[in-house]
Amino acid sequence: MPFTIPLRDDLPFFDLHVSLDDATYTLQLRWNVREGAWFMDVLDQQGEALLLAGLRLVASFPLTAYVTDRKPPGDLVVIDTTGAGADPGRADLGTRHALVYFTAAELAA
Repeated sequence: MPFTIPLRDDLPFFDLHVSLDDATYTLQLRWNVREGAWFMDVLDQQGEALLLAGLRLVASFPLTAYVTDRKPPGDLVVIDTTGAGADPGRADLGTRHALVYFTAAELAA
């Protein structure tokens, strides 16, 4: 069963520490006013080394699909809970949109 990462809808920039496939990562999420979109960076277990930078949060697409190294073993997907398939707006994270992690085992099944 995929893991839903708890998100905030009240801040335009925030960090989260999450355990994904038994390793802890820091996710930095930020709203880009010019693009009208959310972007995410993924940092290592110490919160220091940038593993992934500038991932645009788009609905219904595996965010690390084209990344072959320096990423969590599973994959992150933004789900529009209304079923419309729209990308998240400024106040949609954690409300209308969920960030879901599929483990490596789930992807292999």
